[in-house]
Amino acid sequence: MVNIRTGIIALVCLALVAPAAIAQGNGSIQGRVAREDGTGLGGVSVVVNELGLAELTDTQGNFSFNAVPPGNYTVSFTLADKAVTDTGVEVASGAVTTLDKTVDWNISFIETITVYSASRNTERLVEAPSAITTISEVTIERESASGQLPQLLANSPGAEPTQSGVYDYNFNTRGFNSSLNRRVLVLVDGRDPSAPFLGSQEWATLPFALDELASLELVRGPGSALYGADAFNGVINMVTKSPRYNEGGKVKLTGGDLGTARIDFRYAGAFGNDWYGRVSAGYLESDDFTRSRNAGVEYAGVNPEPIPLVREDIELTYGSVRLDKYFGNDKVLSLDIGDAIAKGPVAVTGIGRVQINDSDRKYLRANFNTQHWNYLGYFNDRDADDQRSLSSGVPLYLDSQKFNFEVQGNADFGGGKGRVIGGVSYGEEEIDSVNPQGFQTLMFNPVDGDFTGVFGQLEYDFSDHWKLLLAARWDDSSLHDSVFSPRAALVYAINRNNTLRFNYGQAFQTPNYSEFFLRVPVAAPITATAPLEAGFCAPFGVTCGLDSIPVLALGNESVEVEEITALEIGYSGIFGGKAFLTIDYYENELENFLTDLITSFNPTLGRINPNFGPYQAPSGLPAPVAAALVATLQGALGPSFALLSNDPFNETALLNAVSYTNFGQVDTQGLEVGLNLYLNSQWVLDANYSWFDFDVKNQIAADPLLPNTAENRYGVGITYNGSKFNGSAKWRHSDEYAWSAGVFQGFVPSYDVVDLVAGFRINDRIEVGLNVTNLFDDKHFEIFGGDILERRALAHIGFSF
Repeated sequence: MVNIRTGIIALVCLALVAPAAIAQGNGSIQGRVAREDGTGLGGVSVVVNELGLAELTDTQGNFSFNAVPPGNYTVSFTLADKAVTDTGVEVASGAVTTLDKTVDWNISFIETITVYSASRNTERLVEAPSAITTISEVTIERESASGQLPQLLANSPGAEPTQSGVYDYNFNTRGFNSSLNRRVLVLVDGRDPSAPFLGSQEWATLPFALDELASLELVRGPGSALYGADAFNGVINMVTKSPRYNEGGKVKLTGGDLGTARIDFRYAGAFGNDWYGRVSAGYLESDDFTRSRNAGVEYAGVNPEPIPLVREDIELTYGSVRLDKYFGNDKVLSLDIGDAIAKGPVAVTGIGRVQINDSDRKYLRANFNTQHWNYLGYFNDRDADDQRSLSSGVPLYLDSQKFNFEVQGNADFGGGKGRVIGGVSYGEEEIDSVNPQGFQTLMFNPVDGDFTGVFGQLEYDFSDHWKLLLAARWDDSSLHDSVFSPRAALVYAINRNNTLRFNYGQAFQTPNYSEFFLRVPVAAPITATAPLEAGFCAPFGVTCGLDSIPVLALGNESVEVEEITALEIGYSGIFGGKAFLTIDYYENELENFLTDLITSFNPTLGRINPNFGPYQAPSGLPAPVAAALVATLQGALGPSFALLSNDPFNETALLNAVSYTNFGQVDTQGLEVGLNLYLNSQWVLDANYSWFDFDVKNQIAADPLLPNTAENRYGVGITYNGSKFNGSAKWRHSDEYAWSAGVFQGFVPSYDVVDLVAGFRINDRIEVGLNVTNLFDDKHFEIFGGDILERRALAHIGFSF
């Protein structure tokens, strides 16, 4: 296996030398379309008429054309019924022609919103081929003080955020959530920051303040055709601000409930020769909603834990540096390095709560981008040398490393009517759970895996009304069989501002390393069999391990990927330039579910883990003695003898108490509705509703399949955006629902949450704000086994320079 550090070094070298290898014979046109007040105008169609080249301005109004032959051109700018043309635009060999355009168009805000994640291509929100939500940069800045990223999406159609501690969030869409959900892929500037062992997100370890985000998009529905594994129910795609377009510094001080004290710092600027950089750093101290359960529990049905919390508070530290180098023809090299350290947060897991007392998350990212090519590579390192299982008291150690590299290319054809995207990706992961004494705490041995993907997508506009999208991806891994993920989408434009879309797609979720390779005690070892070691094994110089038989939860290396097949019909429409309405109906077929940890010998399924067969006495024992030992063990252990197996690395005994397997088939359907009503330039009213239904076709009583989400979720909000004052009030409701995930099984009552945000700009450099989650202190829990959530009010002051 290629060393992952060698791989990331090779990527950086490739990015550094790539610009020199690109021919300089052509020139480029780049620029920005803006309103008279300087704000960027997205969704503008920019066309180089003589060449038939067309681009759509992004959210900030930027556009670029590379590899333009030298000459004079006419460039047209069009949005809705507004148009303007520049003539005599001269392009020289190897030079960049800057074409900035200021317009006085009276265009509604909704018509200018663009998105990228639905098809890896910039397009107007109303024309996207998927159900997608975008959170604007203004909204992110207004609501960022909480530090809780899933909170930014909580009032989106189809969103299913479930919270336990201050930072213990699961985020899902379209049902079948879990205590460590990974059915929604999360990307930060193309990098997947998930923890490989569990595949879930540690929201406390994002290496930046939330107001460092330029965009946040949520794509709902299967996305494996473009994004690969774990884009099962959707994709969250985050892009941080470019230093070039966000120069200057900021210090923000935040404090409030739960003893919260936080400081965030950032500075971005130019360093000459087209180099730009950004430095970000921050520190937080806070208590948590989490309570010790060794002396009592918060509500009925939750089991006490043998040990208290190791610490009552949370401590977070982060820092990152980004450097961007701009070359000719709008080529950009970005280099990122950062670290985030979390101490104290508690995660609800399938085996009980785990307190993470020291998690160190380092990363390195390199990205070289041109108009038609993108090279991306990153390296993640997670060192967690101080974790504690609160249900057993066992200290857990876990170190992991991940390297991933992707090359993506695109090209237009058919006079701009068609576009093709293709790429390859390769990744490696290494996991080790060794403690300072040299013993593995979560697995038998260190493990590693490699992953390969090849993907392609074709878009074609057959007419002004019809657009077709076809995509497919092939993924292979050393951990699972190869998987093929197709997708097809058809978009019909009733008119420019009203579209219908039809989607078919397949996606998959890989088992995580815990489900493959877990080895962790779930009960005290069995010592009653110690006399058998002395009586049957010792006389023959054989070690049987009967002095102390470990009782274990074990992973299953034979489990397969979970799969989903989805059909969806959706509508997006803009009315009068003031209202934006989306309606999406979907039907899904899910199969090959991975169970939670269940008894490894099941009356329905038999022995569920083929890697741990029936116990056999060591080969060093004479046959009659071996037979007598097995019979004696069967009598001593009773029904538990069916769970007895051999250690795969020697012939000693272990009790495979619980394990995983694939089982179950479910049909689901749902409806998602979203409405944004722009009452005027300052007031915005929004509403959302989500309905979910499911039908279990095949399951086992030992691990009932539940979606862990409500049948009905809905909410409304009102936002005010003024030159000095801004604020929002948002209410969301969830129906009651049953919860089953690992050891936590119970009922989550309905709840209502009101969040309030307000900000005031004192002058150009100083702003103050208030962020209150759960304003009316509705004490509730959203995960059975999770914390009781209460009100949290924070105030902040920011200084810009």
